[in-house]
Amino acid sequence: MPARSTRPRPGSSEPVPCMEITEGEARYLLALRDLNVAGSPPSQAAVARKVGVSHPTALEMIRRLRALDLVAAEALTLTASGTSAALVLTSRRHAARVLAHEVLGLDDEQSAAEADALATSLSPVLARRLVAWRTRNAATAAEPHDA
Repeated sequence: MPARSTRPRPGSSEPVPCMEITEGEARYLLALRDLNVAGSPPSQAAVARKVGVSHPTALEMIRRLRALDLVAAEALTLTASGTSAALVLTSRRHAARVLAHEVLGLDDEQSAAEADALATSLSPVLARRLVAWRTRNAATAAEPHDA
């Protein structure tokens, strides 16, 4: 199922897709975001290793992401649209990691692996609900409790 970031239509509560991307494209966007956090743009080989594919497969996907204006033409950095989509995916991944670890009791390594898979494959409705659940949980956890 494609991952999507959504926004409501003006004057309506119905979400409209901002960007539709495939699970594979989503995996690469997350990988590029993770690798770019270090500061300098990663190599194509680093992206291939992170995603677990061959160099030619990585090159093909990078070309596709460039054609979608998600990756810059001159370096392996995300464009504004790519960054926006990656941030949505990162939020999903974080919420999925919390769910897997705190609610389902998976260890850190299992939680991270499951969260990576879920972030790129959730339907838009489930993704929004999961992030909203995490936001509510975080707000509840931050509230002072009477002793």
